[in-house]
Amino acid sequence: MRSLARIPRRRFAAMLGSVVSVLVAVVIGLVPTLTATPAAAAPATAGTVLSAEDITDRPDAKVAGAGKVVAVTYLSPQSDGTLVPVRATIMIPAVAAPKDGYRVLAYGHGTAGLGDDCTVTDRMGHQGRYDSWLGPWLKKGYVIAATEYAGIGGPGVHAYLDGDIAGKNILDSVRAARVVTPQFTGVQTSKGFVSTGGSQGGHAALWAGHLTPSYAPELTNVGVAATSPPVDIADYFSAIRPGVPPVEVPDYVTYFSYVLAGLKVARPDVDVDSYLTPQGRKVVKDAQTLCYPNQGRATKGMTVGQLVAKPFNEGPLIPALRSVTYVPEKGYPAPILLQQGALDPVAFAPLTQRWVDRAKANGVNVDLRTYQAGHGVGVYAETNALAWSEGLRWPTA
Repeated sequence: MRSLARIPRRRFAAMLGSVVSVLVAVVIGLVPTLTATPAAAAPATAGTVLSAEDITDRPDAKVAGAGKVVAVTYLSPQSDGTLVPVRATIMIPAVAAPKDGYRVLAYGHGTAGLGDDCTVTDRMGHQGRYDSWLGPWLKKGYVIAATEYAGIGGPGVHAYLDGDIAGKNILDSVRAARVVTPQFTGVQTSKGFVSTGGSQGGHAALWAGHLTPSYAPELTNVGVAATSPPVDIADYFSAIRPGVPPVEVPDYVTYFSYVLAGLKVARPDVDVDSYLTPQGRKVVKDAQTLCYPNQGRATKGMTVGQLVAKPFNEGPLIPALRSVTYVPEKGYPAPILLQQGALDPVAFAPLTQRWVDRAKANGVNVDLRTYQAGHGVGVYAETNALAWSEGLRWPTA
C-alpha cells in the first residue's frame, strides 16, 4: 500500500525497525502560513509528531467554527505492535481558549473502508458535511483531534475493528494535538478529553476510554460518547454457515468482508480463507483496498451464504474474532454516554443492551439512550453528546 508522500522512504524503514530514531520536534513560527519542519532527533515513541501542516485554506478541510486546521502525521501502533505513521486532522477553534486551555474532543470516524484512498479526516469540510456534527464543539472551544486508523492512508493494512489498536490510535492523536496546538496558536490544551464516534468510531472511542489509564496516563479521559458501537460481533458471526439465508441489511456483505479482512490482519495465525469459497476469498481480498461505496457496488446481489465454505463456529475463527473485536465491560475511569438506534440493523440494540447490563454490573457508569432510529442516528446524538460533555468534571490543569 502506498506510503505518505511527505515522509521519506528511508524514514519509513527506520520507523518499522525495533530500534529507531525519528526527527521529532518541529520548528514553527507564529505566522499566517506554517509548515512544520524537523528540528532534532529523538527516540520514536507513540504519539510522536512526524509532520504538521497548516491546511486551513485547503478546499474541503475546514469545518464551521475552526480557526485553524492542521494535518498531522504521528506514530502509533498497528496490530503487530510496531509503530507506524498515522494521519490525523487537528481542528483548532476560532474562539479564544478558556483560561485552562482548550478542551479536546477525540473523534473516531465511522466505517469508510480499509484502503489508502478511504481517508475521511482530510476532507471533513466537504459540502459542510460535519458542520452540524462537529461545528458546535469547535464553537464551544474544543480542539478536535480526528484520526484515521493505522493502515488507512499509511503503511500496512487496516485491521478493521481491532479495538485495542484503534483506541491507541485515538489516544496518540490526542497526544499529537497537545503538541501541535500550542505550536500553531501559542495556546495549550487541557489534558482532559472526551472520546467520541459512531459505529466503528464508537467502538474505537470506548476502547480509548478504557485504555487511557494504562496507555496514556498523562491524559485524563473525562468521558466517552459512543453512538451505535458494534459489540459482541463474534456472537452473531458464529451463526454464519454455508447457505445462511440472506439478511435484508444494506451493504451487509460489505461489513462482513471488512470484518474478515480486518481479522486477517490482526490474527494472521488464523486461516480465514479456509472458511471461504473462492468467491468469498476474492471479496475479502478486495475489501482490503475498496472503499465503502465501491465495495458495496462490487458485492451488490451477493449473499453471505454464497461466500462461506464451512460454519464459522468450527475451529479457531470465532475465538480469534472475539479476541480482536470485543469491547471491554469494565475498567472505564469516566462515564459513558451510549446512544443507540432501536432499529439498528448493524449494531443490534439487544446486543448493546446486553453489553450495557454487563458493564453496569461491573460498576461502569453508562447512560444508555435509545431512539427510534436505525444505524445512522441523527445529528441530535452529537448535540446530546456535547450537552452531556459540558456537564462532566474536567481537569483544571
